[in-house]
Amino acid sequence: MAKLNPQRISLDRTLLDRLDQLNDSATLPKPISSFRLENSTGEINEPIQRIPSICLDGSSQVESAVSPSPDFLESGVADISQTSIHRVKCDDGDIWLSGTSLLCSCPDCTAPMTVRIWLRLADCWRCHTSISLSEEQYQAALELEQQLKPREKPTPQRRSHALPAPPPAPINERPRFEPPTEPDSFDPREREFEELSQGSWVANLVRNGFRLTPAWMVSFLIHLIVILILALIFIGDKSFLPSTITLSTFLSAEDQAGGEVRFDNPLDALQDDLMTAGDMEKGDRELREVLRKAEQDARKLQVDPNPKAPLRELSQIKKNITTRPDNLMSFAARDPRVRTEMVRKEGGTTVTEAAVARGLRWLASVQNKDGGWSLKNYDRHNNPRNKSDIMATSLALLPMLGAGQTHEFGAYKENVAAGLAWIIKNQKKNGDLRAGFDGNAGMYAHGQGAIVLCEALALTGDQTFQEPAQLAIRFIEFAQHSQGGWRYKPGQAGDTSVFGWQMMALQSAQAPDINLEVDDSTLKLADYFLDRVIANASYKSRPDRNLPDGSAYCYQKGKKATAAMTAEAILCRMYLGWKKDDPRLSTSVKWLIKDHLPSSRDRNLYYWYYGTQVMHHYGGKPWETWNNRMRPLLISTQKTRGSNAGSWEPRQFEWGGQGGRIYTTSLAVCTLEVYYRHLPLFKQIELD
Repeated sequence: MAKLNPQRISLDRTLLDRLDQLNDSATLPKPISSFRLENSTGEINEPIQRIPSICLDGSSQVESAVSPSPDFLESGVADISQTSIHRVKCDDGDIWLSGTSLLCSCPDCTAPMTVRIWLRLADCWRCHTSISLSEEQYQAALELEQQLKPREKPTPQRRSHALPAPPPAPINERPRFEPPTEPDSFDPREREFEELSQGSWVANLVRNGFRLTPAWMVSFLIHLIVILILALIFIGDKSFLPSTITLSTFLSAEDQAGGEVRFDNPLDALQDDLMTAGDMEKGDRELREVLRKAEQDARKLQVDPNPKAPLRELSQIKKNITTRPDNLMSFAARDPRVRTEMVRKEGGTTVTEAAVARGLRWLASVQNKDGGWSLKNYDRHNNPRNKSDIMATSLALLPMLGAGQTHEFGAYKENVAAGLAWIIKNQKKNGDLRAGFDGNAGMYAHGQGAIVLCEALALTGDQTFQEPAQLAIRFIEFAQHSQGGWRYKPGQAGDTSVFGWQMMALQSAQAPDINLEVDDSTLKLADYFLDRVIANASYKSRPDRNLPDGSAYCYQKGKKATAAMTAEAILCRMYLGWKKDDPRLSTSVKWLIKDHLPSSRDRNLYYWYYGTQVMHHYGGKPWETWNNRMRPLLISTQKTRGSNAGSWEPRQFEWGGQGGRIYTTSLAVCTLEVYYRHLPLFKQIELD
């Protein structure tokens, strides 16, 4: 819970009592599944009720508790008084009316929040949280607001006997003419104008003049004034202006063009979302409707009305983001309270977040009954006997954790909890996570599963994952080849593709404050392996001139350099200590940008996944160029209709046929989460 401001003005005791009553009357959302996690020795780890209880024997018991629901308000049934409370139930949080105040519950501390309906916002007096109302909440607030309008007063009955006429007032004392008004139907804003203008002869003259002037004359005058203003703006003598203006931040004797002059407009972000939303041949209203729906989808990943455990202290999260040591994996930016700001700062949009939300929704919809996922038979997820596998389960959990969805917080906390339970249940005592997946994809799957366990531990601090994660890291160290690489099975001579997933797991294990051990000799051997897979490459415009040694990489020693293997290897080099000013790194980035930008003609999600991380860490102009190309490609290829809406079609991408729909969807969503999934290595983040 956020600390209270010691300088806050104390509230009236009666008001505080009423707020406490409102907190007590809030309804609980739908019942949540409860799991129990056990360690490898069979002991139950539940010092505190932080996570769903997950049974390693495969069985799971669901506990639920539902508080009695309050009476709901029917529009127009009851009068609103200063002491009555009426509530409308909403999926994103109830809206209620207390006296003349519209309130909702704070998603962080559950305190009542005053709703500012004209801004569609609500502010928490306790923890300073500010949220925007969903469409459902906004409509509920409007319905309750209607109850505040005064009812029509009855017309007084005319007396049967005639009243004596009052004596005429002297001419100099007679009141000025006032047109008749109807107080019961008078607009409050017009009444305020009347009060402000009372006693001003100018205001009375203007008001009476407009009321007595025919409507056609008023319309004519208004249109005439608008035409005159437009004429002053667009028509004039501009001969005094020079034909060109040269601006530059450098002094020089030569007349030369300066840098681009840019004026930041707060509406640019909205326009960017609209441009990304779809075909610009659509009308502006239609595109804004697309954006409105995108905002609703994105918001679902940022709130949880009933978390299993509170989020970490926000001040500590911000400190971890802004003072993080270099070259360490950090997941702090995934916190829902800062993720929106990270998206805006790092180049994402509301539409990218909506694509992430829709991808996660599809992944959750194809989860098997046993808690895992199936790479090939995802469409049989409703069959209780459908068998899960480690690769599909790990691939599905990676983007969920990447969006800050843990077993304790988020819209998909139950899906994450069940998936983590499946992984731990199927882990062998020596840490092996392949779970019978012993083919060529075995070590791929183990590396991905190890990343999942390390991230779950880092995001929540839940010690239940400490031992499984450490065992998975030990198995990676055991499976390393003597020359530093990893391949399909433990001890095989390595290839760069399998190598990358093991390195990312080792880096995840070094995240701050999770106390996992990584052998330094494993990292030194890994650096040696990368030296062995350096390959020659050249720009397409200069095929006769090779790049500097160490700028391009191949799949295995002696093979041809490829963009995908170069991006994967360069990312590993960054985490192993290369600095931004290393000429090999800058040359590699330049080669990928110049000759291998993402293209609709060459759709390689595997390359886009690693290349996006490289460019985000490197930053600057290369990142802007890459992001502007990658972002619309991924958004435009996401399915929007049918049973697989939210996923990415495997046939559209290289290796998609072998990996399947869960593979392509997972990599696409993780790529669109790049703005907050990992903090950039070479840039200090500043938060508002």
